[in-house]
Amino acid sequence: MEPEHHKNTYATELGRLGGLKRRERLNAQERSAISRLAARARWHPREVQAAREQAQEQAYLIQQILKNGKQLPLV
Repeated sequence: MEPEHHKNTYATELGRLGGLKRRERLNAQERSAISRLAARARWHPREVQAAREQAQEQAYLIQQILKNGKQLPLV
């Protein structure tokens, strides 16, 4: 016989309230962008992971350049 799993109702409600508060702060474009990203991550996880890694690599390179005191080239 499997043990019954119970959700913590307080934690569930607290998470729901946090989501509602976040939704109040975001405009329609921001909510749409978040939804689009979530759907893309759900259906194309490899592409999203590759983009995330590329963004992290670029952020790291920029941090290293700024730490060394060099100026970024203007494009």
